[in-house]
Amino acid sequence: MEAEYPTANEWYKANRRELKKYRGEWIAYTNKGVISHDRDYRKMKDGIRADT
Repeated sequence: MEAEYPTANEWYKANRRELKKYRGEWIAYTNKGVISHDRDYRKMKDGIRADT
């Protein structure tokens, strides 16, 4: 299970190296981690709605 951070910014600071695997993609993340990603912005956005 991934660690939960107080803020999304804290998660980013601790995990930004891991985001390299999403290079070229739009990503959305929270204090719990990446919640959606895709090369197409609309698909990434739709992925957020599906998870909430």
